[in-house]
Amino acid sequence: MTAEYKKPVPRPSMNPEVSAPFWAGTKKHEIWLQYSKGANKFMFPPREVSPGDLTPMEELVWTKVSGKGRIYSYTTIYQPAIAAFAEEAPYVHALIQLDEGVRMVGNIVDMTEDEVRNNSLQINTRVEAVFEDVTPDWTLVKWRRIEE
Repeated sequence: MTAEYKKPVPRPSMNPEVSAPFWAGTKKHEIWLQYSKGANKFMFPPREVSPGDLTPMEELVWTKVSGKGRIYSYTTIYQPAIAAFAEEAPYVHALIQLDEGVRMVGNIVDMTEDEVRNNSLQINTRVEAVFEDVTPDWTLVKWRRIEE
C-alpha cells in the first residue's frame, strides 16, 4: 500500500450499498459483478435494477469473474485533467471488454515510457486485472497485458 496516496479515490455517494460488493471484492484482489439470471448477463457498473429485464438488486447474483479480457479501446494521456496524475503522464487509459461481456475502464500498467509514447498497444490485446491497494479503504483495478 502506498504510504500517502494523494490522488482522488472513488466516491460512491449515491447509494453506496449498491457498489459495496464490487469494492469488497477489489479489497480481496478479485472482481465481482452482478449477474441477472433473467437477462442471462453480467452487468457493470453495479445497479439497483437490471437494465434488460428490470430484475431488482436483491435478486441479482454477485459472482466472481475471471478478471481477464481484451482492450476494446484506449487513449494515451499526456496532460491529465487532474493535476495529481501529472507525475504519471504519459499513461494509457483503456476500455476493457471482459471475457464475461461487460466493459470496464482503467489504466494499463507495466508499460515502459517508450512503449506508451510509441503507441505500442493494439486493440484486442489480452489483459488481466491487477490491484493497487492505495489506502486502507480503497483498492483500485488496473490492467496488464498477458499472453494468449
